[in-house]
Order: sequence, then structure tokens, then C-alpha cells
Amino acid sequence: MAANDGGPDLPANAPVDGDGDAGGPYIPAELVPDIAKHLTSLHDFFALRAGCRAYRAALPNCRALLANQPPHLLVPHTADPSLSLFKVLEPGCAAFSLALFHVPDRRLLRFRARLPFARTGGVLTSDGARVAAVDGATGEILVTDLLSGAQARFPRPPLEYSRVILSGGYVFAPAKGRTEIQYCSLWYAHWAVASYGGDFEIQDWRIVNGALYGLLPSCGLVMASLPKDNTMELWMLGGEFDEDLEETLKETVGGSLLGECGGEPLLICKVGRIDPEYKIFRWDFNVGKWVMITSLGGRTLFIGYDDFVACLGPDVPGIRADCVYGSLPWSGGWSEYSLVDGTCKCFPAQYPGEPGVGFGRPQVWVLPSLFCDY
Repeated sequence: MAANDGGPDLPANAPVDGDGDAGGPYIPAELVPDIAKHLTSLHDFFALRAGCRAYRAALPNCRALLANQPPHLLVPHTADPSLSLFKVLEPGCAAFSLALFHVPDRRLLRFRARLPFARTGGVLTSDGARVAAVDGATGEILVTDLLSGAQARFPRPPLEYSRVILSGGYVFAPAKGRTEIQYCSLWYAHWAVASYGGDFEIQDWRIVNGALYGLLPSCGLVMASLPKDNTMELWMLGGEFDEDLEETLKETVGGSLLGECGGEPLLICKVGRIDPEYKIFRWDFNVGKWVMITSLGGRTLFIGYDDFVACLGPDVPGIRADCVYGSLPWSGGWSEYSLVDGTCKCFPAQYPGEPGVGFGRPQVWVLPSLFCDY
């Protein structure tokens, strides 16, 4: 991965210590973190960090310092505007790179990343500032932290998988058409395969407050153990074929997603066929069922192409509260759906070097304020 002066690495001509002038840094290094906490641009954050060695030491990548960073989209970029999207996405295209698009300011940052990409795999999902991609040549899954540059490379999962899920420091790859779940931790690149012994493929997994939850095709919620001996224990919590869900499931387009908000599991149903619309249910542990909600307590949900990404807020700059932000890779942009008034607005992500739109366009959310160092 490469970055220039707008990215995580120091530019070649940046000063490396505070001895560039007689007085050293103009702002005392101990005051720099307070300044960084109020910055709402990654470019400004890393420019400040590159000022001198003392500043760099005072500004590690951590959630406290990045809390005010707004959401970004990781989007395709081409150095050759004459190439079509189809040509840009050809494996090994030298003109192809990935760039960060600042959503509130609607502008492209100077950051560039080159990750292995193939139209049959490519960038799959994200978790905070981490992005999962599939190396089309080897089948390996790569998880890259876009802020630090750290990268974990995992071998091809032993079973064919339907999707990749990043959650709570783990990579999940549910086996396609089977009941097994394949998973590994970010710090140990070894796949484990576990089966819970049931009859139904669990369609989604999510770690919420340290507990692992699974979603059945019937929208039943299960709690699972992270197995150590390739056997997984499940505890059925309920929610199957709930009458309150019946009408919503008839309207649902593309399946339901398991998410979280405020430390509680959510069921997210997309019901709009033209403009994205969502119906949200919170799991009520007291009654053991899904309960529809129209408020997120000032928080905001982020949805990828076919996965839940994260919950932000409240009070994150540049985003609307009680909304669902959906990534629209095929059209190149995002949607904002309000749970308060039921309105939806769609916004294009237009920028220099945009290779066009269409099927297979890579685009995922990057949320620096959720930076994790595990």
C-alpha cells in the first residue's frame, strides 16, 4: 500500500525532528493531541503528525484522537481517464488504485492504496479503517488497516464461502450452502471450521459487546460460542417467524442483515426497490423478540452493498442522526435514509479520476473514528 503526504506515512521531504529551527516546534507537543481531536480531515491529521518527530510521537493512531473524523468511502481511481471501468478493473491494471472520498466535503483525499483486486472478488467489506480484499491470483484474503498500513494475509478458506464478515477482531467466512462457519482472528492467520449441528445455514454473524450472535434465515437470533475444538454451541434466543416481522419480510429486498446499535443486536431490513428504505428492529432481551424502532438514539447506521458495517454516534461531525447511510457502488455514491421522516436522498460521489459506474465497482465505507488497534 502506498500513501503520499495526505496518508499515514511521512512524505519524503517532511522534517523528522524538531531541530529544523532554533526554537523547535512552534506548538508544544503536549498540546498537539488536543488540536488533533478537533480535526475533521485525515489530511490535516497526518499533516500535523508529519510536522516533526515529537508530533508523530504525540499522535498515535487511536480512537480518542480520531473520534471527530467523519465517514469516508474507499472508491476506485484511475490515472488514465480514457479507460472504462471494465478496463480499470482488469487484474494488474497499472492505472487502477483506491482512494478515500471525504463524504461531508465531497472531495477526494490524496491518499492512494493499491490492493489486489479482481472482479470476481475484490474489496468485500470493511470494519472501521480495516478493509478486506480477495487476491484474485491466490484466493487469499487480505485485511489491511488503511491508517497504519498494517496488513494481515490469510490463506484461502478450506471451504467455499458465500461472503466475508469482519467483526470484533475476527474474520468470518460462512461456508456456502452449508451449516459450517469458518473463522480466524486477526492476530492468528489460521482458519478454524466449526459446525453447530443444525439444519440451517446461518446467514449473518456479528460480535456485539463481546458476544457472538448469528441470524437464521427465519430471522431467529442465536448466541454462539467461539469454539476451540471445532464444535460450536448455539443458544436459541427466539424471534423465529415473529408475526410482527411477517409483513416486513414480504417487502424485504435482498435479505436481512444483523447489525448493532448501542451494544444491542439489530435486524435491518431493506424494503425500498428504487430508493433505499429500511425497517429496523431491536432485539428485546426481556421479551425475547424483535421490536421495530424509529429512533437510533441520535446514532447512525452504515450499510455496505450487502452487509452491515457499523453504528456511529451520536454527535459525529458531518452525518445526520437517526439515519441509515447506504453505499451504492453500482451508481457511485451513497444514500441517506431518515428513520424520523422516512425520506431518502441519494448523492453521487463525483471526483477527478472517477472511472465510471457499473457492476463490480469497488466501494466500501471507511470509518476512521472506529479505529481499533487489536
